[in-house]
Amino acid sequence: MNGNYVLEVPYSDTRELVMDILKHGPHVEVLAPEKLRQEVVELMELALKRQRQK
Repeated sequence: MNGNYVLEVPYSDTRELVMDILKHGPHVEVLAPEKLRQEVVELMELALKRQRQK
């Protein structure tokens, strides 16, 4: 086993879930649903872009 685990969480509002995901930074990967995965990717890219502008 590689030390990874899959966590399945029921949710209705993505805002709180996204914030929980983002606080784990590079140690988390959203596998599904695709809409949630894309939202997390976009926010991480935006944060990185802001850091590179400084």
